[in-house]
Amino acid sequence: MMDNENVIIAQNQEKYYEYHQSANTLFHFMGKLDYLLLSLTKRSLLPRYILENVEYLKLEYKGKQIKWLSIPMLCFCDINLHKLPMHVVGSGLSGNNDGYGAYGLGLDKKWCEQKGLQPISYLNENASQTERLQLLLNKGLDLMDQDKNKIDSSNEELYDYLITQVALSKPLWGKMKKGEAEIQKNFHDEREWRFIPNLEDSDSPEFLNDVTHPEGVQYPAQQDFSDALQEEKDAHLELEIDIIKYIFVRNLDDKEKLLELLNIEYERRDALEMATKIVIYDQIVKDW
Repeated sequence: MMDNENVIIAQNQEKYYEYHQSANTLFHFMGKLDYLLLSLTKRSLLPRYILENVEYLKLEYKGKQIKWLSIPMLCFCDINLHKLPMHVVGSGLSGNNDGYGAYGLGLDKKWCEQKGLQPISYLNENASQTERLQLLLNKGLDLMDQDKNKIDSSNEELYDYLITQVALSKPLWGKMKKGEAEIQKNFHDEREWRFIPNLEDSDSPEFLNDVTHPEGVQYPAQQDFSDALQEEKDAHLELEIDIIKYIFVRNLDDKEKLLELLNIEYERRDALEMATKIVIYDQIVKDW
């Protein structure tokens, strides 16, 4: 007979999987109220193409260094509520606007796990893990067809795996693009999770880089690719009312616009439930 001390009682098992050193909510913040209203109207979060600086990986193709990758994704932070201001408004260092905005959603973390969201890896560019990833990626680039910019089918699955690893990795610190500006960030503080849509059966590119597709990583093209992705419903992260724990707006005026949208787009009972989740950032930040 098993020792009772080694038996986990089923009704208490969930307690072992709660998060105690991090949040039980993942937060997705945006810079504009319109983005939030669009997400709630469509009842989905819409991935966008994000530029990732990969200079730390020292990738080369045809003698040119690849510095930027454009990857479709949704980004979330795993940060407790009282530590959100740095993420929302930024550090303010050197006058940079390096926050992500005060509009957003807080989603149940267990639901996010079920939907395939993944915490990213933070890479120290001086570590052996990073050096091995550099080596394998450059070997893959050497195997690419020089005319078609495409890897041969026998190595395609391996290289797709490596690209996925890059899409789910960041350096500990570095630079990022915000609009057309370039800013410095401590990425490790963000405790980021990502949703990477499956675009295998889509017309949208799975990724672009600044050597083989230099025009594709420019700001106007990024916007065009992201707008096209909004029409790819299979790429969206569809939301459920029950898993939305917080809806962040900046001020009281924003709250009124949000309530108006909820009354139009949702059944009365659902609109009332959603209204209870609204958090006015300018008010609550004073109490954190």
